Amino acid sequence: MTTIVKDDYIFTVDIDETKKYYSTHSLCDCGCCRNLYAQIKAVSPKLDAYLSEFGVDICRPDEAASIKMKNYIDYLFVGYTVTGVMETHGIYETDIDDFHVTISRGDNAYEWFPNEQKEPCFFVSISNISLPWVLDEPFPKINRLRERIKSFFSNSDR
Repeated sequence: MTTIVKDDYIFTVDIDETKKYYSTHSLCDCGCCRNLYAQIKAVSPKLDAYLSEFGVDICRPDEAASIKMKNYIDYLFVGYTVTGVMETHGIYETDIDDFHVTISRGDNAYEWFPNEQKEPCFFVSISNISLPWVLDEPFPKINRLRERIKSFFSNSDR
């Protein structure tokens, strides 16, 4: 076990088990997730290095929530699981480059996302990620209802 200290927060991490988890867990095969996997590592070497400290493979998230925009994907959050214990209560937050990082124990439903972890763990969530479509396949269809709602609100500002 490795102790990682970030500001006043203490994390006890099993880096080897976290790496093992990321080498074996399944990935989503939807276009938006595959678009993320294809480019997330190159987007921010600092973010990749930060997650690597915990043993996390930035290219293998447990969960990603996204919205298809006109020519890019807006990822509301990308979630990772770390094998170990967050010793400090509360939610740790920091910014790395243009990304917001939240680390939590998963005490509340909104701090948790599905994973295949069998050991004690805590959760790392990255937000503020927008990526262009880089896959050699058609851009996914945008939900028309979402576009109508977005259009309604943008027209109401006039």
